[in-house]
Amino acid sequence: MLGRYTHVLFDLDGTIFNTEYAYTSALYDVLKAERPDTEETYESLTRFMGSTAENTRIELNLPFEDTKRLSDAWVERVKLYEDSIKPFDGIMAVIKYLHEHNVKLGIVTSRAKTYQNVLGEIASPLPTLLKPYFKYSISASEVDNPKPAPDSILRYMELTGAKKDEILFIGDTMSDVECAHSAGVDFGLAVWGSRIKRSIQCAHYFLNPWDIIKTIYVRDDLNYQWYRWAKEIQAIGQIGLTYCTNVFDIERFERLREISCEIISTMTESPIEKVRDVICMDKGYITPKIDTRAAVFNEKGQILLVKEAKNGLWSLPGGWCDESESIISNTVKEVREEAGMLVKPVKFVGLIDKSKWNKSSQPFHILASFTICLEGDGEFSPNTETLERRFFDIDEVSDEILRLGTTTTEQIRMCAEAFNTANWVPVID
Repeated sequence: MLGRYTHVLFDLDGTIFNTEYAYTSALYDVLKAERPDTEETYESLTRFMGSTAENTRIELNLPFEDTKRLSDAWVERVKLYEDSIKPFDGIMAVIKYLHEHNVKLGIVTSRAKTYQNVLGEIASPLPTLLKPYFKYSISASEVDNPKPAPDSILRYMELTGAKKDEILFIGDTMSDVECAHSAGVDFGLAVWGSRIKRSIQCAHYFLNPWDIIKTIYVRDDLNYQWYRWAKEIQAIGQIGLTYCTNVFDIERFERLREISCEIISTMTESPIEKVRDVICMDKGYITPKIDTRAAVFNEKGQILLVKEAKNGLWSLPGGWCDESESIISNTVKEVREEAGMLVKPVKFVGLIDKSKWNKSSQPFHILASFTICLEGDGEFSPNTETLERRFFDIDEVSDEILRLGTTTTEQIRMCAEAFNTANWVPVID
């Protein structure tokens, strides 16, 4: 697996931790006490998420001489809402995954060390929960000009030697966007915590923390330029054969498909007859294929895998979506056929681009769906497709035992996170 970025920087508030309610409620309480006739509301004050205390004071036109008194009052109010501050669903699992796969992680935050002695963890630029995964945390206190200025990211680059094109900064506010743009690094918007209401220009939009993984990583074999050319040539040939009637054009488009077969056969050392059978089985306008996968969980939170007969490797039960089936009905059908179990679908995990997640030599574009299902009745019998079914603990599953063309450990972890998250946002490529 090749990393698109080797350094990932995170904002804290609104990106890793859901602090909006605590911070904004405390600010509203203080402002209301100072100015009972204020027209500011909770909603309007959310614009200060990601701002420093000093910038907030200036914009609200609060007197300089009252800075310490008002800040202390805000701190006391935050303590009342401390129980509402928690990591966003899925973010810690993604951070742990990135750390385990040697991505260098850093924090760029508007938090200042001033309040850490009073508020403790909820004001720390590097909370205890994150210390196992993050080596560097750049707070507003450590630079001359905090966000939206680029100083914090430039400071991280100075400490680590990271280059601009190696860094992805993930945040939720316009202050984060401007910081990344000024520093010349790619920015990913954490949509799950953002209140930005207008279109902004950034490299990535993350609806769910799990979107981060497939953005950072690309699979080796699906990103060779020759492979892309071969697939494009195959698509041009197939589309041409669908619509053309001129005999000479037909010959040209047939030759394009043959060239595509020859390229893939040569580069993968596969028999050309086998490649031709796979490529030429499609008719009509070329579109992505749909692969449906079931993440079946039992009462212990274990996940069901099936051992494939053709290679002895384990996989989530699933397969191509038949023409007469929907994604959900096909998922149920595949589990019944491969695992001998009648399951109940309960949650859609996502629809992903397999070229970004899986190691596969398939010569066409594949979209894979994942659906959470609950364990059901049924007896298993070995068959032509599968030799065994078994429930695994999530932590005992590794890439070494999996057929990576269909199932990877990150996909299994993503499904487990979806299973355990009440308000899951599907991952959509």
